[in-house]
Amino acid sequence: MKKPIIGIIGGRGKMGSYFADFFERNKFEVIVSDQRTELDNKEVAKRADVVIVSVPIDRTQEVILEVAPHVKKSGLLMDFTSVKAMPMEAMKKTKASYLGCHPLFGPTASIRGQIVILCVGRGMGWHRWFKNLLEENSVLVRELTARKHDELMAYIQTLTHFSHIAFADTLRKSGISINEFIKYPSPVYMMELYMMGRILNQDSKLYANIQLANPVNVKAVESYLRSCRELAETIERKKFKDNVDFFKKNTEYLGHFATIAMDESDNLLRYLKLPQKSRFFARSPKPKKSDVALLGPPNTFSDQVLKRYRLNENPWYAASIAEVFELILDGKVKAGLVPIENSSTGSIRETLDELYENDVHISEVMGLPVKLALAGTIKCQLKKVKTIYSHAQALLQCRHFIRKNCPDAALIPMSSTTAALERMFNEDKEGTVAIVSPEAAETYHLKIIRDSIEDEKENITYFAYIIKGQPNKLKTDAKKTSVAFHFKKDSPGSLNSVLQTFAEAGINLAKIESRPSVKIPGDYVFHVDFEGSADSQKAQAVLKSINAKVARLKVLGSY
Repeated sequence: MKKPIIGIIGGRGKMGSYFADFFERNKFEVIVSDQRTELDNKEVAKRADVVIVSVPIDRTQEVILEVAPHVKKSGLLMDFTSVKAMPMEAMKKTKASYLGCHPLFGPTASIRGQIVILCVGRGMGWHRWFKNLLEENSVLVRELTARKHDELMAYIQTLTHFSHIAFADTLRKSGISINEFIKYPSPVYMMELYMMGRILNQDSKLYANIQLANPVNVKAVESYLRSCRELAETIERKKFKDNVDFFKKNTEYLGHFATIAMDESDNLLRYLKLPQKSRFFARSPKPKKSDVALLGPPNTFSDQVLKRYRLNENPWYAASIAEVFELILDGKVKAGLVPIENSSTGSIRETLDELYENDVHISEVMGLPVKLALAGTIKCQLKKVKTIYSHAQALLQCRHFIRKNCPDAALIPMSSTTAALERMFNEDKEGTVAIVSPEAAETYHLKIIRDSIEDEKENITYFAYIIKGQPNKLKTDAKKTSVAFHFKKDSPGSLNSVLQTFAEAGINLAKIESRPSVKIPGDYVFHVDFEGSADSQKAQAVLKSINAKVARLKVLGSY
């Protein structure tokens, strides 16, 4: 089957351009229409095989009705709107297949590990095509009817925005400066302020559209206000018992999620430098300068790699990739070992970001065949599995097994394998399991329900050995070199120019991908791996040429 041409209406907007880049990275031809583009909406609809409407909510219906008659009967019409009943009804006017799509993330995030909701319209062939494309890029796909989508989003999305905006307005009306509130926060309150500020740092028109477009929003907001009034009355009238009862009935409603939330928020608090205790995370008070920092606890995949390749080196178990880099930069350890890429789910975005932003380099890359097991404190049949905890990467690497054998299980991504084990042990019940390595299952005396559940049997994760600073001398016998760069603003055609430089020098590329910049919103950092050492004469000439074309070039390492 010939690859379809992708047409994005609103393709110069934030989400439109994000997905234009996504499709181009997957080797599709992309055409766009927007203000001051060569093609208009109707021309894109006529030429493309897949037509995606990515415009503000208040213009979505109008644009769909404009282009619907012009989409090929054999094609697909889609939308990226955060409401679904309205666009799905409008798309019925087309003779083509149609599909509703709601990406539950912003255009600055990596697509890997993100959630996308699909609402089935007409044409299961196109539906399967797009779903498979997303899953091949490590996206978690959820499917809902348009009606159920709008009902859930009224509470998940709109009510969250509404409560935080109202919270900010209450602080404003207090007459107290926001700087005064920030001076005296508890850690939990600080997280609330961060979320409030994050929402209010977005596009006000977008958020107004989200609040006004969904007809279920009124019901959700009115219910929220009634709850506020009911709780306020217990305070106004000093009804202690009623206040306690209000609290308890909502704790009961949350059930096990309340405990999960406690554990996961503990992980977030670690980033605020608050010490947390874990039954799995016993470690020495501080690392030695001869240690190698890696993700703990013992028997993680990072730990297995160190034992396999550098048996004589002493590990110090960190809680996160960010902590590994922090220890390296502070000179508290001699090196760090972090996952950088998986053969089936791709690059580890946290590692790429840290490599580019910090004064470190890759000294060596080591591969480890990854075997995954479904394990629990209580052995049970696959059909009785109700909840699966693991890191998002492990869930993605086993998604086909899970879909086939545990289709009704709730998949709960955790910040680490450690957090998944902690959560599972706390529940300690039949049907609650985790995806872990067989070695970890043995270490913690878990019951293996099924081993070798990874979808790709040649599933390999690669780990980078990271050292502070830049190497005194690049390895002349290196088989591969990793570089990263970003461009100055408004540099059309720059990426093509860089790639052409490699081609003209006869240097083969092993990988190219882009990541949203950590420091510059809307900008992208490009990561390229090429064959050979950066120390070769050809590579030196190419890197010199590229350096003149980009805002910043960094050689991450030759290995």
